[in-house]
Amino acid sequence: MHMYGNYFEDMSPYSSHSGLLLSIISILGILLAIAAVIGIVCYVFNSIGLYTMAKNRNIDHPWLAWIPIANSYLMGELINDDVSIGSWHIPYAKLFLPLMGLALTLVMSVLGLIPYFGAFLGILLSLALGFYYYTALFWLFSIYDQNHRVLYLVLSIVFAFMGPIFIFVIRNRDAYDERHPEVIIESSYHAKSILALCLGIFSIISFVTLMGSGLLTGAVGLIFGIIATKELKQQGNPTGMAMAGLICSIVGIAFTVLLLFACVVCVGVGGMGILGGLMNGGY
Repeated sequence: MHMYGNYFEDMSPYSSHSGLLLSIISILGILLAIAAVIGIVCYVFNSIGLYTMAKNRNIDHPWLAWIPIANSYLMGELINDDVSIGSWHIPYAKLFLPLMGLALTLVMSVLGLIPYFGAFLGILLSLALGFYYYTALFWLFSIYDQNHRVLYLVLSIVFAFMGPIFIFVIRNRDAYDERHPEVIIESSYHAKSILALCLGIFSIISFVTLMGSGLLTGAVGLIFGIIATKELKQQGNPTGMAMAGLICSIVGIAFTVLLLFACVVCVGVGGMGILGGLMNGGY
């Protein structure tokens, strides 16, 4: 009995550590679940807001508000493709907003190879892109509620989840852009074709570099490629870039699906091998 008593006394620290670890894992799981719920709710508010704004202003394809990456393109449409800083007007918001996150991923992967200086440049680039995004958000707030735009922006920066809520709240208000009295500014370039090609190329790069986002970027590129091809045909314009984006997106999706299938097969074969080894060892 004395021997067993010593054994359980020796095991008690391990039991307490296991209980503590289980508690930490449970707390982290609850926090992740709460964060996921908040993220989904914010995404829904943001999508409803952008969709309603685009529909009220007769912008084509307002349903793009529900698609990741594509909703940033729609935001660029809503701010008339213009992010202004003082008297300086930066065009091509319909391209920069959806593509800047992907570009940052690529650049950061390269800068990561440069010790110290690369990290410093990465931080500066992240801050610059963050400044650009919040400036675009400022103009979205400004177009729909000029009196409270600064308050909306500050709260959106401090509490990130507030941005989608504000977009939802102001979605049905009258739009007026003090920079451009016109309702919609016509673009001299076809943004959807460029986006289709860029996203298609990124989906292939994502497959090659194993970044893991090829399926999403390829799917969104496919959507833009289909829309762009249809629009350009109706206008009687060349569809070369749109078709190239369409093909690249399909290739990127196909490669990513094959890679995922190969991973599943490898995991399955490896698991069967381990199980077989355990069973043989048992016998």
